[in-house]
Amino acid sequence: MRIVFISLFRLGFGGGGGQVAHELARQFARRHEVVLICPHDHTALYQAGSGLRVLGIQSGGQGNVSVPVLSEANLTRLLGFLDHFQPEIVHAHDPVSLALVGQIWAKTRGVPFVYTSHVLTSRLTAFGAVEAFRGIGGALSDSVARQFLSSFYDGCDAIVALNESARADLASFGYQGEILMIPNGRDLERYQDCRLASPLTRQKTLVFVGFISERKNQLYLLEALQFLSRDYRLLLIGQLLDQEYGQELKRFVRAHGLGNVVFAGQVEYDAIPGYLERAHLFVSASKMEVQSLSVIEALASGTPVVGLSNETTDELVDEQVGRRLPKDASPRVFADAVDKVCHLAPREYHQLCRQARQRVAPFGWPNVVSMTERAYRSLIEDLPPVAQQEQPRIMDVVARIPSEEIRDALAQRVIALDRAMRRIPPESTLSLLRSAKRVSRPTRVYVLLTLILSGLAYVIVRSRRYLRRATRRAKEEDELRRVTASEESRKGGE
Repeated sequence: MRIVFISLFRLGFGGGGGQVAHELARQFARRHEVVLICPHDHTALYQAGSGLRVLGIQSGGQGNVSVPVLSEANLTRLLGFLDHFQPEIVHAHDPVSLALVGQIWAKTRGVPFVYTSHVLTSRLTAFGAVEAFRGIGGALSDSVARQFLSSFYDGCDAIVALNESARADLASFGYQGEILMIPNGRDLERYQDCRLASPLTRQKTLVFVGFISERKNQLYLLEALQFLSRDYRLLLIGQLLDQEYGQELKRFVRAHGLGNVVFAGQVEYDAIPGYLERAHLFVSASKMEVQSLSVIEALASGTPVVGLSNETTDELVDEQVGRRLPKDASPRVFADAVDKVCHLAPREYHQLCRQARQRVAPFGWPNVVSMTERAYRSLIEDLPPVAQQEQPRIMDVVARIPSEEIRDALAQRVIALDRAMRRIPPESTLSLLRSAKRVSRPTRVYVLLTLILSGLAYVIVRSRRYLRRATRRAKEEDELRRVTASEESRKGGE
């Protein structure tokens, strides 16, 4: 098959959603013709190894925050590539920006468009990608976000739900299309060689892997640590998403004298099995986790899990592999559960470890790829011809925007998009406005929001980068002036 995957994150970034999108593309590239479309420093098609090709789209920002530039040139390049490559499936992992362009192309070409939901639609604004864009996304109300997603979902031929919680959430949101139950995939082999920890060692290591954020609720873990002996050490691995929350955690550690807490920061992904191998327990107090890769990896390594109830622990954790506690369990109760598991007899503890590995056996990439392949082939066979029914014009929505400057700018972008998709011959702007082709209903509001937000977000990201550099230069200049003044004062004294 010829398959296009779309991710809003650069290779190697994006938390679980970005990681799964990139790894799934690599897995499929072993047996199929695959191109991954994602942000890059500049727009270019390049080889990423293992048969995977990547179409990088020029984007602003670095790390987990990258905003693709939806310029006329980039849109033309992207749509022109899709026309040339002619994928049989377009599979997006984020419901914004590049995914919209892929959806428009797929709907106008009669190609199945699939989306994997890595968040809970009903609680979209609580998840990591939004936290990373907090300064940009804060202006979006829940109602706008719901309209945004509702339009996008209408254009999906199928949505992948990672588990029953995700499926139920999509249904409660009102999605009535096809739902594919396919879990996240992991390379389980790299974890199965991990040695099992011994409950007989005096010092016990507790580990958490994931973004440091309010949703992940690491403050609760610190509160629970107060009720454990100093023989316990808590290792927090992950990138800090919210500086304010990070400072709160460190203040708590200082105020309560918790010298047995280690903030390891972000580590190389390949190093994580080594950390899990040395851990007696993986601990989680996350408030929401659709399907946590960290929990799957911990279980695959044979590390028991103690966690509060959420979508992942409800699916994977029980007394056969650790302990699952109610959401409202107190930190003292959590600490008691941790202590009991860590002091099990070696035979009982290692039984938990072995059962943990068995629990996540279906999450191996071979099984997940096979499930996904079957779903793709079914969609290709069952998709009806492109619908010919008339839909409201994008330009009708553009015309309702009060600002003439924004209205004209958006009109030009829509014209460029229309030219690229439909190969419309050059005409006057007035003629193009009148004859703009109709596209599928999901684009009516969504195109406009994407165009507006992509431009706004790009400016904000670039501005933040500029301000950080300016602040750093100002500090360096202040330090230089201070040193110079001090030196001159010393010489004057002599």
